[in-house]
Amino acid sequence: MGIDGTIAGRDASPNSDLTPEQVGCALSHLAAYESLIARKMPWALIVADDAVLPPDIHDILVRVEATLRRGDVVLLHNRPPHRASFSTVDAVSIGDYRLCLPMRMSGLGTSAAYVITRQAAEGILAANRPVVAAAYEWGYFYERKAVSRARVMSPNPVSIHAFDAPLLPAGSNARGLVKGSRLLRPFFAAGRRFLDARMAGSAVFVDEASPYGTMSPQ
Repeated sequence: MGIDGTIAGRDASPNSDLTPEQVGCALSHLAAYESLIARKMPWALIVADDAVLPPDIHDILVRVEATLRRGDVVLLHNRPPHRASFSTVDAVSIGDYRLCLPMRMSGLGTSAAYVITRQAAEGILAANRPVVAAAYEWGYFYERKAVSRARVMSPNPVSIHAFDAPLLPAGSNARGLVKGSRLLRPFFAAGRRFLDARMAGSAVFVDEASPYGTMSPQ
């Protein structure tokens, strides 16, 4: 469910410096949380429209569900914005993947595909309305006790489609000129793959206990 952030200004905090696109994205996630709660679901998989799910996503979710506790979030796709460390101590194996805790919450970098429990959804709804934080600011939500525990699945089971112009900022005049260009699309796709590979290489796994390993359930 997409929401146009340019017409949703009343839903953003006056103190927020988010772009209209970020506000619209956050509102879309909040709407998904409301649906989760209205349907009385214990948890849900939230997926962006550019996410590509693996063929075994059902089996992965069944096994992730067995590890969930109140207030949990599990990222099925993560791109650390910088070099980030994740703990292998007590990591949960799920087939070829591992569920790992971050050493710092700033190592969690996207909201493209993730599992969220009802309690975490309720917490974020309370902490981010009016919108002051982007949908992927997990550290902000943790600091405000909206989320009790956040883990990543490694390697990423979910991949991301290349946008028509992924390397140009939203609102750029150039973006409008090249959007949808068949000649330029392969270059943009290659650019997105390079960026994804570089981001994935920023994740480091360490044999140290995460400071978030003792987070208490809500």
